[in-house]
Amino acid sequence: MRFRLLKLGERARLLALGFGTLGWLALHAACGGEEFTAHSGPSASGSSGAGIAAQGGSEAGESGSAESGSGGDPGNAGSGGDPASAGSAGKPSVGCDCKADEYCQDGTINCRKCSDFTRVEFGPVKELALALGTQGIERFARPAGPGSQFFYVSGTADRTKIWYAAAPVSGAGVAVTPPTQIESGPLYVNGYLEQNLFFDRQQAGGRKLIMASWTAPAIVTKEAPLPEPINAPDFDDYSIAISPSTGRVYWMSTRNGAPELLWHQTGTSAPSAPAVLDLKIKAGKSECARSGDDATPWVNAAGTVLLFRNPSVNDSCEANDSGATDLFAVPLNKDGIPAAAATALASLNATGGMSRETDPSLSPDFCTVYFASDGGTGDFALYQALRH
Repeated sequence: MRFRLLKLGERARLLALGFGTLGWLALHAACGGEEFTAHSGPSASGSSGAGIAAQGGSEAGESGSAESGSGGDPGNAGSGGDPASAGSAGKPSVGCDCKADEYCQDGTINCRKCSDFTRVEFGPVKELALALGTQGIERFARPAGPGSQFFYVSGTADRTKIWYAAAPVSGAGVAVTPPTQIESGPLYVNGYLEQNLFFDRQQAGGRKLIMASWTAPAIVTKEAPLPEPINAPDFDDYSIAISPSTGRVYWMSTRNGAPELLWHQTGTSAPSAPAVLDLKIKAGKSECARSGDDATPWVNAAGTVLLFRNPSVNDSCEANDSGATDLFAVPLNKDGIPAAAATALASLNATGGMSRETDPSLSPDFCTVYFASDGGTGDFALYQALRH
């Protein structure tokens, strides 16, 4: 199975400033990287075919924020493919001698930078079996710093908590938050003076976004709710994504009566009010409005590309595949809004069933994609796939 995915990122450069009684840490822009552009080839939600590729341009450094998952055959969740071998980018055992931030192009002896997105292919996929017993679900795998370490969510529907895995392939995970909470969407953003971990938690007033200071492996201190306008009283706010270089925050909220993907510019003298991110999705020749109760967004540090999930739709923008969800990528312009309609990451999306692919993210070195899939069973597992 082939994987096509745009991977962009940049080393996070953040400056945290105390602001107000809640200690909101303003994000300040540090521009860098080239603006993402996408090919406009046909790609329909739920259909097989090519995914997104970047035209020229690349970025280097860490990814800024992420959202869960790791790559396996989403149409057969629970049965991962053979892992790629030799090197962090999955190069074959013979034929190439690539560096750690490179991959061996399939069928050649050419080494290519993982930060080069003129070609985006992925090799065999592998389920990340984290050996936590019958937890029910594993979702939201997001980078926790350099290398392969990441946060993820595991548990049952009424009790999900955040875990940390220093070496996911070893099957070891450490609980970060108490088992009595219902939490989701962990996001690590390095570079703050204090808070560097963001997530959402079910509370009496609904789901609220929380920030905290995390120290490996499982020390969490200085918890505080994100202040308004990120959190809104009496509504749900959840699934946060942050572009540290631009100071833009993306998250889900019900404050306008229905679940919407909002965005907000922080760290300026006159920050904008939260606005709905007007996302369109390519489905054949149609462009469909984003829908669903949770987009599970992830944005790279430079703020040039957003990954998210959406219900699978047909060419008439009607839901298909019995409630399946697919993964998408959309380029963002310099103002932080979509520069084009989002394209399905078709090689990651299962077809002809109820499989839900969700929570996409990229590794800090751009060589790995993570996401979650339930294969139509309702029990999510984490998968990864390497550049190839």
